[in-house]
Amino acid sequence: MKKLLALVLALAMVFALAACNKADSGSTTEAAATEGAGETKADTETKADTQAPAADDGNYPTLRLNMTSFTGEPPAHAQEVQDALNAKLIEKGAGAKIEFVWVGFADMRTQLNLLLTGGDDSLDILNSFWYAPIGELVANGQVAPLDDLLKSDGQDILKLYEPYQVVLDCGKVNGVMYGIPTFTAWSSPNIFLCYEAEAEGIEMKNVDTVDQMTEVLIKLKEKNPDKYFVPGATEPYWVPKGIDYLGDTNYCGVLMDCTKDTTVTNYYESEYFVNFLDNVKIWKEKEIISPDSMSNNNPTLMSFQNKITYGTTGYGYNMTNTIYEANMSQQYGANITGFEVGDRLLTTGNINTYLFHVTSFCKEKEAAMRVLNLLYTDAEIATIYTDGVLGVTYGINDEGQCCYVNGATDANSAGWSVGYAYANPNDFLTPTWDYQRKDAYELMQQDNANAIPSLALGFTCDLTPVADQAAACTNVIAQYYNPLMNGEVDIDEVLPQFQQALHDAGIDAIIAEKQKQLDEWLAAKK
Repeated sequence: MKKLLALVLALAMVFALAACNKADSGSTTEAAATEGAGETKADTETKADTQAPAADDGNYPTLRLNMTSFTGEPPAHAQEVQDALNAKLIEKGAGAKIEFVWVGFADMRTQLNLLLTGGDDSLDILNSFWYAPIGELVANGQVAPLDDLLKSDGQDILKLYEPYQVVLDCGKVNGVMYGIPTFTAWSSPNIFLCYEAEAEGIEMKNVDTVDQMTEVLIKLKEKNPDKYFVPGATEPYWVPKGIDYLGDTNYCGVLMDCTKDTTVTNYYESEYFVNFLDNVKIWKEKEIISPDSMSNNNPTLMSFQNKITYGTTGYGYNMTNTIYEANMSQQYGANITGFEVGDRLLTTGNINTYLFHVTSFCKEKEAAMRVLNLLYTDAEIATIYTDGVLGVTYGINDEGQCCYVNGATDANSAGWSVGYAYANPNDFLTPTWDYQRKDAYELMQQDNANAIPSLALGFTCDLTPVADQAAACTNVIAQYYNPLMNGEVDIDEVLPQFQQALHDAGIDAIIAEKQKQLDEWLAAKK
């Protein structure tokens, strides 16, 4: 299988804890730059030569952009960061300002549904991470086509992605661009993390299957009988990265063996899913999965960080760097260890996990694209968006890396979502943090160079012809999926009910439509 070469990316851990011995609040931030990753500082200074700024009449539209709050409240320095970002946007010729619209993680979908209805308070720019797959956004008419906007006001984004056109194409539906992938990690196998102390004496090596992971979980439970190692929760603890779910996080029609076979199948009747639930039965029986799962709305890493569990499943980009960062920063209060589960694949679903869009309700679409163009390609603006205000939310140490200042020890006390990188437009333009390995970016580059591309890489289904069936299946999944995955119901009894309910809702029509569009897409590539 031909491997995708020379991909470049960046990763920073959420809520990482680190301290800095020296903060140079008067220094100029110099962004990390590497071939294909974006621009250097010199590129930023000469941007005006390649893209004319918007006319400056002093009357700038304000564009609303959603931001995620894990605590339910805006960070303490949110207004200062917004003001600093707007000053730079005007200086750099965006001809627009932005307003951060803070959305709580716990009820994100409900809030974003209300913000994407076309009213006066609708969003103009959407970060769709954790919200909805791109096919659903297009079918619902919530996002605007971007092809002409990229040509007129997003030329630097197009230049950024010239070496990675197949990655940019993952933001297309039916040949039309509706989302821009973040320039970040593009391959992420499933992983398991746990505390080092609890794993003492237990071999932590990469495994191929969920069954093999369960063997390790059983050993961990036997050694630590009063602790849990899978975070039962209302938020998903497992995204199947060993398949290609074709950008549909409802998994209503997937490629189970995407490097060899392009047959779209019913995930919920696959041997993989049935076997996964067999493992859930074991986890439930042996009390490996945490109790009271349906009242735990924490994402997996927060369950792990808060020691609701002493292990967590999930997905990640480079285990060497992930564990290094976590242990250097003591993000979880103690050293951790872990391993990868299954193959490292490059799929549309991996890439379009993190997308930015101009909404269909935006009245200043050209201005919105100018803002996105700068967020993706301007080092100063990317750094403010990611790390905040120099000397206030972060500092720069003697080695040119970011560090906490003013007594802060984590993102919350820093007053900004510092280091929250993978969902940002292009964190690779920003300095690394002092808890990261110096070769973090190189490790990521090597991993993505070794990722195996799906035969359907770049394809996303347009769900519009089956929008009613997709909506009905979404409701069925909302009713059955989490109780099954958490082992809160009799799996043998409820799984057939779930499968039949999906048939009744129209999953077969969705699968047929995906197969039709995929076959046409593949034929057009020949």
